[in-house]
Amino acid sequence: MVDMKKILLVICFMFILFSMSCGVFKQYEDTNGDDDYTLQSITDEMLIKDSGGLQVGAITSTSSKNGITNISLKVHRFDGVNEIYKIKSGSYTMTVNFKVTSGNAKLVVTDGKRIVKTFNISEEDQVFEFTSTNSYYFKMAGEACEFELTAEIKNK
Repeated sequence: MVDMKKILLVICFMFILFSMSCGVFKQYEDTNGDDDYTLQSITDEMLIKDSGGLQVGAITSTSSKNGITNISLKVHRFDGVNEIYKIKSGSYTMTVNFKVTSGNAKLVVTDGKRIVKTFNISEEDQVFEFTSTNSYYFKMAGEACEFELTAEIKNK
């Protein structure tokens, strides 16, 4: 027979761990108004080095076939920094559509040491062609932002 005290103790322990893990992700506010999407709290250094964000109401789809990766994200609220996709060494063409409807955001490609490409907000069919001998990272930073993103990463 299962001891109820042990079950209750495990449930309490899991609740404490869950509560503590929620504190890992910082929530940001949009402090610069509805028409300015510039990040206020997250720095470029944080965007390059960090990864870990909180998404609420996210619909995500990623598929790869014949050297083409398609990514689709629609997020109701995003806070923090998130690595969307790690790109291995090689030659690529990226086509990105990025629309922010509220909050602050920045969408970039980094080499782990610096930002090599910043995508414009609310611009369609942005093309970025590159060749890399190391991995690149497709990353997003957001402060209370709502956004839609589609990207096609094609191996040349």
